[in-house]
Amino acid sequence: MKKARVLGVVLLIIVVFMTILGIAKPGVVDEFNIYWMAVVAGLIPALLLIGQREEAAIKFSRIIIGSVFIVSGLIKANDTVGFGIKLEEYFDENALGSFWAIFHPVSLPIAFFVSGIEVLLGLALLFGARAKLVSIVLLGMTIFFGWLTYFTASCNESQMAAITAGEAFDKVCVTDCGCFGDALRGSVGRSLTPWESFYKDLGLFLLTIVVVVYSARIKVSSIKDSLIILPASVLITVLFGGWLFGWMLPTYFLIVSSLVFFILRQTSLEGLKMEWTLALVLAIMTYGFAYYTYSHLPVIDYRPYAEGENIKDQMKSAEELGLEPTEYANIYKLQNSETGEEMTINSKEYLEKEIWKNKAWSIEYTSPEPIVISRGYEAPIASFNVMNEENSDIGEDLLNDPNFSFMVVAYDVTKAEGGEVAQKLKELGEEAEKNNYHFYAITSSPYDLYEDYRHENQLAFPFYTADEIFLKTIIRSNPGLLLLKNGEILAKWHANDIPVSLESIEEMN
Repeated sequence: MKKARVLGVVLLIIVVFMTILGIAKPGVVDEFNIYWMAVVAGLIPALLLIGQREEAAIKFSRIIIGSVFIVSGLIKANDTVGFGIKLEEYFDENALGSFWAIFHPVSLPIAFFVSGIEVLLGLALLFGARAKLVSIVLLGMTIFFGWLTYFTASCNESQMAAITAGEAFDKVCVTDCGCFGDALRGSVGRSLTPWESFYKDLGLFLLTIVVVVYSARIKVSSIKDSLIILPASVLITVLFGGWLFGWMLPTYFLIVSSLVFFILRQTSLEGLKMEWTLALVLAIMTYGFAYYTYSHLPVIDYRPYAEGENIKDQMKSAEELGLEPTEYANIYKLQNSETGEEMTINSKEYLEKEIWKNKAWSIEYTSPEPIVISRGYEAPIASFNVMNEENSDIGEDLLNDPNFSFMVVAYDVTKAEGGEVAQKLKELGEEAEKNNYHFYAITSSPYDLYEDYRHENQLAFPFYTADEIFLKTIIRSNPGLLLLKNGEILAKWHANDIPVSLESIEEMN
């Protein structure tokens, strides 16, 4: 009981400090109030422990951590390619440093591993399996991701401070942590900021402390405990995954996993054999799902290039939609020639206060990149620039095609699949040409490389060029195929699922 009160008091001190800080400095509180969610996450077990209700504190911590890890891991597993691309940003030599750059070539395997581990840890915690091992790994992950999100957030602030001071800044800051992939951007319009991600990790860390301290008391859940823990977790996944992200798969996955758990509990397997058998079955389910989405396409697409979306509509500005746009401004560093006084101000204030009228003030430095003054609506797709061989932008022409048109996306032809996949594209392209449908490919590879790919695979359709990141965003396959009509995406196919004939496509539409 003494241990419970000590831990409760420690958590309460942290919560009180965060509360005072949040009130004294409102700027630290984020738009989504994740800061206050972290405060509540620490407050509830603190009060339970002080009140000597240890079991309730342990169950609460297990339910929250397990549910969040399951949803977070499945969102990553739904788009391991996208998660891998985000890791590549972090593993840039100028981002985290030269040590982390060694992981850049294996970003995708790491993405696979981490997404699956998150799900398995969440399930293991809910089921009470291998509690000591699970709690230590959870602690390590929350500390690591907490450090990563803090590093990212502080990097952005350091960059802004350097810009404001007119100093050079040679690091690359990752502005979007990608904690929930594109899911948040697709549901609420934007991803978490680095500080919001840090607050989320901080809240999980406070709960993980409880799990670590009491890991010896966490055993494989009895039927009685399961009837408390699992329904509560299902409710959270419904709210977190179903309501926020519009995706019920995490809930279904949890229910199926729970059925597997209950079935194994009724077998003759006991102790370690039962726990490791459970781990094996759940690992097959988890990594099987990740492999399926990698081999085909994400089962739910949160990007603005999802099936059914119209690219032209996704490009409409805030002004066109009658909404308030995000407002940007540059940072100016001014100096008064008469007094020698220096002033740092943004370009909006510079104009509004009419400082430009005072000839004594001169602009000594202008930030190379603008900062956000106020957040508003931003078009999900900023531009659709596609260049032909004459280096003319034909993106608008492609989107305005009133007939069926086929877009092959191969961001890097040196990594694109040839052979049978290229043969299917060749035959489909020839069939499309006979029906007067535009069939073309877009790549970021230079002319000589994509010409070699064309000749090697005897492809007659034209190749255009565009930005690599832009192409990776459109479809998670290299190559991938899209069917469009007047800018609307009617269908998307992974390289493994390219249709064999035009007739089957026309029947679909």
